[in-house]
Amino acid sequence: MLQPVVATPAREHAGSAVARTLAVLRALRELGPGAHPLAVVAAQAGLPAPTTHRYLRALAREAAVEQRGPRGHYALTETSHRSPHLVDEVTDTKVGQTSPALRAELVTLQSRTGLVSLLYAPLLVGASLRFCTERAVGAHAAALRSAAPGELRLVWSAPLDHDAAGLAILACLEGGSAPGTGLDRVREQGYAIGPSPLEGWDSVAAPLWRGAVVAGSVALLAPRSRMRGAVARSRCVHALMDTAARMSGQLTRSGARRAC
Repeated sequence: MLQPVVATPAREHAGSAVARTLAVLRALRELGPGAHPLAVVAAQAGLPAPTTHRYLRALAREAAVEQRGPRGHYALTETSHRSPHLVDEVTDTKVGQTSPALRAELVTLQSRTGLVSLLYAPLLVGASLRFCTERAVGAHAAALRSAAPGELRLVWSAPLDHDAAGLAILACLEGGSAPGTGLDRVREQGYAIGPSPLEGWDSVAAPLWRGAVVAGSVALLAPRSRMRGAVARSRCVHALMDTAARMSGQLTRSGARRAC
């Protein structure tokens, strides 16, 4: 399953802020409508009460959660820019638990292109972000390890308007931008392309769909020299679009099964 949020993949940092944020959001969703006591949310999230309280307060500042009723009771906030469907996408699986089918597609894309392939999901609360949920790096592991830490952090997590991976998502969000903006080209092409957060690398990304709702993006990260030629760039785009179509089909079918 595809999941959405910000930071390094939780598989590398199991106790990361992203994992804890998702645990709190997931707990509130699982507890159902209405406000729930802090102690109940903490128990459902599997986190200490003080930690849960800290994250609830941070989420409240971002208008993702609100305090209701008796003191210490919290509920998810529904806003005009965050549909329940996308909240489900954020919380219905744990970070780093990509479905085997999506993982296989990502590995196949990496093998087919020889580039770094990345799977992204959005966190659409407060400042909208995209974060990496899965990756296949092939022979590029050493290059990524040697990258500047700040640049690498932006590969894993960044605002939606930061690079192609986020723009591919942003272009598909309802009310994401006014007509005539740069996102029009992304919508027309069906993909976004541009500099990556890594110096000397470019990225190209396509949106992933669960039915009519954008669920994330799949991206290729390549040394700039590999993307200079029109033929090489075209091959990358075609491979990417093929993969995005198959992944979107899997996400849509899994969503339909879950709704039955």
